[in-house]
Amino acid sequence: GQKRAVVDRVIRACQIQGAEIGLEELAALDLVYMKMYSGNSVWNAYHLTGETRKRKVGSTVSPNELRTRLGEQLFLYFKHTLCVRQHDGTFWLWLMVQENSRPVWTPSNIVHMVYHPTSPYIFTSTIRAEYKEYIIQALLLALGYSKAQFMDLSGRDVESLGELATRRHSQRSTSSNQSVVSPTESRPSRKRAKQDNKEPDNDVTQEDAEDKCSREEYATDTFGDKPQPKLEKVLYKLRASLKHGGIAPNMDDQPFEMTVKFTGSNVLEGMRALGAAGIAEPPLPSYLESLPYVGKNSILLAERKKSSSTDDDDGRSKESE
Repeated sequence: GQKRAVVDRVIRACQIQGAEIGLEELAALDLVYMKMYSGNSVWNAYHLTGETRKRKVGSTVSPNELRTRLGEQLFLYFKHTLCVRQHDGTFWLWLMVQENSRPVWTPSNIVHMVYHPTSPYIFTSTIRAEYKEYIIQALLLALGYSKAQFMDLSGRDVESLGELATRRHSQRSTSSNQSVVSPTESRPSRKRAKQDNKEPDNDVTQEDAEDKCSREEYATDTFGDKPQPKLEKVLYKLRASLKHGGIAPNMDDQPFEMTVKFTGSNVLEGMRALGAAGIAEPPLPSYLESLPYVGKNSILLAERKKSSSTDDDDGRSKESE
């Protein structure tokens, strides 16, 4: 592929000039390539919490400090090669786990990570199951946190994931951050209320124009007027109980599960277009309205229990491969 061709050209150039290129130099080149073509990987978002005494409030680390700290922790578990580079204030990490006596470069034993030192989020490419626990633990100790929680947020645009993660925790509100959202609950829209209070208009053409304008205003009011962060996939998991309605009494209160998946180049933009185009009647259900702010793309929709709150741990998705 293109990546292999670039590496071959670099190696040939070094051989012609009599220069040697080591694993760390190749790692640095791979990081440059990954930054340019980060959309070729699926990134998974983690929220780091529980700052330890080792981490001072508001403190940051340099790339060399992070490389040293993380390397010391990783060496407790396995031999490895680690490269850390800083680009525009963001740390890009390249980790290769050495499985044999000699380091062997294979896609399965390489992990790419993106870390914003001023925020409690880190984004990783897919990590093999046998290494994941050790790598996450090493990251926590190196960065001064005690817990890393997968945010049910993954995608190919790492910058968009960073924006969505920030929205989730900086604009948190009761309506937009419920771990479990009721599929029948909807947030009232002031735009819709204004439209309902209007007097009937006998001019059909004018009425259509006003309705279109109202839909566009609703879309802007709900999603904003700026381009939405890119999400290629959104997964809704519905868990409810069947209500027979007199048709099938024996099936009353039987568990019912269904999964709905939206895919596309930008699902959030597609959701915004639903109302503006008149395909979906505004206001949209709360689980669609809150999508740009909930900071996850695997969402559980469940009936609210009267006696106790519903736990969404079982509804969390596995990492995207």
